Amino acid sequence: MKHILFLVFLCLSVQLNASDKHEHLTDLLHSFGDNGEYAKMDSVYKLITREKHYREDKLYALNNDLDYARFLNQKGDYARAYGLLTQTREKASATENLSEKDSLYIHLQGIKAISTYEIAYGQWQNNQLPEARNTAAEAIKLLEQLKDSVNLAEAYNLSGVIHRRLFMFDNAISLYEKALVLTESMKNYNLASIIVSNISILYNEVGKNEEAIQVSRKMFAYPQTDTQTLDYRIEQVNKLCNHAILLANNHLLNNALDTLQLANRELQPEMPNGLKLLAYTQYGRVLRDLGKTSQALQYFQKAMSYKATTSNQANIANLEYLYGYMLFHDTDSLAQARHHIMKAVEFARKYPSGLLPKALLALAEIEAKRHENQLSYQLVLEAYKANEKLNDQYFHNRLSGFQAELDLKEKDLQIAGINEKRAADRAAYLARTYTIGGILIVMVLLLVILTISMHKRKIAFNLKQLKLQKEIKEKEMQSQLLLTDMHKKMTEQYICGLEDSNNRISKELHDGVCNDLLSIEIKMQQTGTLSLSTQLYQVREELRNLSHQLATPVFNNFSLYQVLTLYAEKLKSLKNIHVECYIEESIKQLSLPPEHIQQVYRILQEIASNLIKHADAKNAYITASYESGKVNLIIEDDGKGFSTAHPVKESSGLGLKNIQERCVQLQGGCEITSKEQHGTVIHFWFPA
Repeated sequence: MKHILFLVFLCLSVQLNASDKHEHLTDLLHSFGDNGEYAKMDSVYKLITREKHYREDKLYALNNDLDYARFLNQKGDYARAYGLLTQTREKASATENLSEKDSLYIHLQGIKAISTYEIAYGQWQNNQLPEARNTAAEAIKLLEQLKDSVNLAEAYNLSGVIHRRLFMFDNAISLYEKALVLTESMKNYNLASIIVSNISILYNEVGKNEEAIQVSRKMFAYPQTDTQTLDYRIEQVNKLCNHAILLANNHLLNNALDTLQLANRELQPEMPNGLKLLAYTQYGRVLRDLGKTSQALQYFQKAMSYKATTSNQANIANLEYLYGYMLFHDTDSLAQARHHIMKAVEFARKYPSGLLPKALLALAEIEAKRHENQLSYQLVLEAYKANEKLNDQYFHNRLSGFQAELDLKEKDLQIAGINEKRAADRAAYLARTYTIGGILIVMVLLLVILTISMHKRKIAFNLKQLKLQKEIKEKEMQSQLLLTDMHKKMTEQYICGLEDSNNRISKELHDGVCNDLLSIEIKMQQTGTLSLSTQLYQVREELRNLSHQLATPVFNNFSLYQVLTLYAEKLKSLKNIHVECYIEESIKQLSLPPEHIQQVYRILQEIASNLIKHADAKNAYITASYESGKVNLIIEDDGKGFSTAHPVKESSGLGLKNIQERCVQLQGGCEITSKEQHGTVIHFWFPA
């Protein structure tokens, strides 16, 4: 009924504070779990799992599951804790789609690691030691990857405790020392003190008493904080008692007594009675070993006054044995001694330990003194068997521990061998890769060099070809120039020879034939043959004109414009053809060498001769112009023309050839266009 009312109240409080209900429920879960109110804790967890936020927020759900499972371990409900922790770890492992740098990935890995640690803790508490050892090793590996020093120190410590329970003492000490290094670096001296105590007890168990005492002294060298609190004082008394036990076991009784005196001064009335029982028991033990019997009895009696309010039955049984043993040996209270030792024997028989053989032997002595020899013998025999059994069990456990440590070392060696083999294989693979890569690089370099060399040769070959082509072109140009020069020289020679021939013929006609015709004409006039005389006169005039035309005129004092004008006037006087001339004014500005003017004159003379003799034209047009550094002369007629596809008369063809050769002499050109019955156009030009 109380739980139902609590749930109703809790639901109402959550609804009234809906804005921060998630944090409120989580805080309640922690509060009830820390205070040991596990029924209320269960109710709060049920409410959390029903929340919409729990179903939607994976991280929120996993954190609450983990906290609840930890409190279940604390409660001792290891089966439920194991199931929930396993489920939580599997959910936290689903990180395939997350990056290692993602904050959510880091949180989930942390939950996975702590869940693994809690599983190991539950297995240890449930005495599943081999499973606990493997799980704790897995938790350590995860926490090392996360570099979570706080939880890693706890994991090292837990793993050390598990290895100690498995009698794997070397591994346990190594793990404790790793945990101690971390706690000291974090200045967590409370946990460091617990770890130091564990190491010292472990050294004591393996018989390394001096090492145990040296390690135990470290607890008192750590900086002290909150020294006025009750928890600190309780912890301090506990440390002093444990250290005194180590000193007493190593027969350093005076040092142990000094340590217990410090513990006695620290004891307060409000401290737990179990702690007082432990302190007074050890005080009485040390005093008895020092021979201070009366004082020892007082402290044993003080310890016995707290027996009824102490829950640690092992400490009570130890007190019963020590007190009874002292009463038997140092007093006459035989019955009282037998009573206390029998109680110690009863406990030791239920929970066998090193106390059982000692208590049985003490009881056997008492029974012998009581003359119960048969019972004494049976007790001695039982003590012998118990001691033998404990020794066998200890050696068996120790041997199992050695075997387990040996197996671990063999596994480590196998792993190291595998890693070495992998490293060797990797090195060989890298060597092969680098060798093949080097060969490929060399081949590529050789190929590049060969390609470059071939490319260079191709370029050289092309350059050589270009050079040869250039030389061929130069030779061809030289040949062309030679041909042109030869053609020019031949043309000059031809024209010079033609001029010489014309001059000679002209001279012969003028001086010879004309004079002969003149003398004939005079004779005929004298004889009265007038008509013949007239004909001879005409023949003589034509011969004289022909001789003038053949004679080379002198143009030293004439310009091109003057020659063109004079010749045009001469052509205009012809009766059979009408000639029109147009000479641009720009021609006046030109100054040409006399030989060029002579060539132009001869070209015009040749054209006019062809026009008169062959064209049968009625009209002719002559145009002279100067443009872009070039003199253009165009002679056009409306005569019968000729076909450029058929050969012309030999005399006409020779005249056209003379025109073209003279144009070449002027470094110009000539273009003749003609068609039958459509006249002829002669266009020639030359630079000036």
